Amino acid sequence: MIQEKNKEPFVRACNDFLNGELNAKVLINSNKADVEEVELSYFFRPYSKMPILEKHALSLCKGKVLDIGAGVGSHSLYLQENNIDVTALEIKPGLVDIISRRGVRNVICEDIFNYSGGKFDILLMLMNGIGLVSDFQGLEIFLKRAKKILKKGGSIILDSSDLIYLYQEEDGSYLIDLNSDYYGIVEYNFEYKDVKSESFKWLYIDYSQLKFYAEQVGFRCDLLLEVDYNNYLARIY
Repeated sequence: MIQEKNKEPFVRACNDFLNGELNAKVLINSNKADVEEVELSYFFRPYSKMPILEKHALSLCKGKVLDIGAGVGSHSLYLQENNIDVTALEIKPGLVDIISRRGVRNVICEDIFNYSGGKFDILLMLMNGIGLVSDFQGLEIFLKRAKKILKKGGSIILDSSDLIYLYQEEDGSYLIDLNSDYYGIVEYNFEYKDVKSESFKWLYIDYSQLKFYAEQVGFRCDLLLEVDYNNYLARIY
């Protein structure tokens, strides 16, 4: 556990915040935008400070819920406090430790691509949690696995963003290199106290593409809510 905290800047930053460094900040580097400095309190935010997309998503949770890529467990904690049977799933042992320390009772340290445990009514993927699939191939693999762990009538509830606005020209047209990867695939790394994480890919998917891939594997897909900056909430079922 200690080794991972030293190696993984985000986990280390979260531990520092939880241990009293309330002004701790992490740098998020990407190949799509300038370096962003984010306060750790953003990840630990209570329900009152969550955006409307997240609040609406949480209101749809019922039955057994699997919070995929739970992070530090803020959504799981809220659901648990409201008597929802929620399980937080997180791949990083250091974050699993934090989720448990915050009081979430049911926590699994597992990669969703390998998960073969019980079945759920809701698969929850907030803060663009679907991004963990990395690309369209990963999305297709994930959706096929989701079919196996969803109960009959179950749903995937997720939010994402269409990054097309990053490519808009002054005349309103869009300049996109069609020979490169999909414009919504972003490469990130975290930096904290001069330590950088390894780079990883994260998928931001426009709704039309999400609907297409969902239908390809036999799901339906509904657009539930859309807000500024091309952010949206969707249900796959």
